[in-house]
Amino acid sequence: MNPVSVGVVAALVSLSGIVVGWLTARQANRRLNHEHADEEARLRLDAAMRAGELFSAKDSPADPAAVASGLLALTKLDNAELAVALLVNLWSEETPQVAPETAVLVVDAALRSTGNAQLVAAELLCRNANRLDPCHSLHWPSAIDGDWDQDFCPKTKLLLIDALVGMTLAHPNTEDALRSVAVRLYGVWRGDENPRVRGCVGRLIGAVVPALRQLGYIDFMQGKKTVLLSELETAAASGTHNPDGYLDRMVEDRCKKLCSWAHACEHADPATRLATAV
Repeated sequence: MNPVSVGVVAALVSLSGIVVGWLTARQANRRLNHEHADEEARLRLDAAMRAGELFSAKDSPADPAAVASGLLALTKLDNAELAVALLVNLWSEETPQVAPETAVLVVDAALRSTGNAQLVAAELLCRNANRLDPCHSLHWPSAIDGDWDQDFCPKTKLLLIDALVGMTLAHPNTEDALRSVAVRLYGVWRGDENPRVRGCVGRLIGAVVPALRQLGYIDFMQGKKTVLLSELETAAASGTHNPDGYLDRMVEDRCKKLCSWAHACEHADPATRLATAV
């Protein structure tokens, strides 16, 4: 064998060794990653079970702080679906075991997740809307406070919009509440490209626009969003009737109630409302 052939063979052997080493290292890394993922899943499950133990007081109601800690721990462990399922009983109107602020944080986490948790969260929010204050930022999920996920399923959207209206109608007729519902409705209208959703929300916005004009302002702020009166008027002009007769009657009912509620709104005193609004 001539020197050139010997060199080629040596190079091929060396290259084969490098390839085999690379493949071995890749398989080892893949195995380690798989083991790490399994261990992380086991730790998450263990932590979730420990969080669930906080609700299992036998002789007396669970401590509110422990309940809140357990629910929020579950959301941080990517178990928002379990957390919101537990919230069904813990946030009951008869014997609530969590504060509205804690419940809304759990709902917020569920709305940011995927699957059935979003629908359960929306239904819980709608069910308890009359106990929420539209002027308190902690009483509304930040996930939909000025923002909107148009990928929510239709029923989730309907429940969230009805929760917003219900929360408003259950609150005293104040300027702060009027500004709040207007900006939040606009966030839905702007964030959803579905013409049916825009048409329904546009009608709801149209129900409060006359009262907004009476305030004499050209812009309105809620949370991190500022909306111009002209933008609200544009949204109101897009209002249309829904081909679904049942939904159309529902929207008509909410529009009439919102219009009546907004017409009776009183001006707020900024000197006494700022701290509450923040």
